[in-house]
Amino acid sequence: MTPKERRAFGYRLALRKARRELAEMTQRWDDELVGLDDRMRAAHEQTVRDIGDELVGLMGEMEGMKNEYRRWQAVEKAIVVERDPDDLLN
Repeated sequence: MTPKERRAFGYRLALRKARRELAEMTQRWDDELVGLDDRMRAAHEQTVRDIGDELVGLMGEMEGMKNEYRRWQAVEKAIVVERDPDDLLN
């Protein structure tokens, strides 16, 4: 084997090794990205659930406040009617 052929063989060997390492690195990064994507998806879903739960709580609170406001309106109307029963006729 001539020195030129040995250099060419070394180059091919190095090229095969580099391609194998590149494939391994690519697979490792793909696995890491899949794991990261899964973690981010789970975190996003948890955040959506937390926000939904918070909104449900706020909607319940607002409903309670609305009912309280209507109750106070009814009390005020009752007071007005009690003070002047003829007011209902107008």
